[in-house]
Formats: sequence, structure tokens, C-alpha cells
Amino acid sequence: MSKEEMYEMEREALNDPFLQDAIDGYKLQQGVDSHQLSILQQRLAKKIEAKAEDKKRRFYNWQRLTVGMAAAVLFLVASSLILFKYITHQKTERNNEVILMEHEMHVQSMLMENADAVPIGGWEKFNEELNSELRNIHDRGNLQVTFDVTDGKPQNIRVTSSSNKNLDAIISTFIEQKVRWTGENGGVAIAVE
Repeated sequence: MSKEEMYEMEREALNDPFLQDAIDGYKLQQGVDSHQLSILQQRLAKKIEAKAEDKKRRFYNWQRLTVGMAAAVLFLVASSLILFKYITHQKTERNNEVILMEHEMHVQSMLMENADAVPIGGWEKFNEELNSELRNIHDRGNLQVTFDVTDGKPQNIRVTSSSNKNLDAIISTFIEQKVRWTGENGGVAIAVE
């Protein structure tokens, strides 16, 4: 420091008691030894390194392990609940698909003359499905239905003779929407008992 700077600092120390204490402490120190300063820095570096090693060693302490175990148990419980719900949900769906069939057939059907169209599942399956369709209907009667077949689907469905008009619409809709056919000209005589 130059003489002017030292004079300026002593002048400010007269007005500032903290600065005066710092100057007095510095005078009593009689200079700072660089060798002692480097020893202090080395000790500080060793303490910091020891704390870092200790932190690495204690990373898996009992608190973290407890929290980890609790999280694992919760995960297993949640996974089990979801799995059980999924398994029981599939079983209910299978049970809902069961359809009870009647042993007695109330429907008889035959291929009419000049007709070559046959239901894809066969006449027995056709009769079973039609019987299932009419299970809640208590009407009886005979009717004859003719139609043309295009790409397996019946077209131009006509009821040529009928003894019960209530059955005409039901059976026509059944033939049109629920049955696929092979052949070109369809003709079915149906007796509902």
C-alpha cells in the first residue's frame, strides 16, 4: 500500500469501529504465514473428501431402504389387485356368452322346388338359429319365402304364401340379416309349431 492509501485507511478507521478492530487484529497477527495457510487448506480438503466418502457409504441407509421396501410392497399390492380384477373380468365375460337352447324344435324348414340356395351352416344350424330367434314368440303358422342370392346375401325377399302375417316380418328379417347362403335362387318352406 502506498502512504496515501494507508493515511486514507487510518482516517476512515477513526469513523468506523469495525475497520479499526480489523486493523488492530492484523497488527497483532504479525503477518500471515503461507505455510500455515496451505496446511489449513489441506485439512479442509481432507474433511470435505471424508464427508463425500461418508455420504457415498451412507447412501443406502436404513431410512432409504425402508422407503424403498414400502414402495415395493405398494407396487406388488397394486399389481396383484389389477391382475385379480383382470382375471375375474375375463371369467364374467365368458359366462355372459352362454346361450341356453331348447331341446324341442318348434321350427321345420325345407328347400322349395326350383331353389338351389342352401344356408352356409346347413339346414340344421338354420333351424336352430331360427328356433332361437322365435323362442319368445308364441305365434304358429306356415309360410313360403323366395329370394335371390347375391354374394351370399339374400336380395328381393318375397313371402309367397303365409298363414300368419305376424311371422312374415320376423322371418324375412332373420333370412336377410342373420343367414348367409350359397347358390343363386332361394326358396324356403317354413312351418312354425
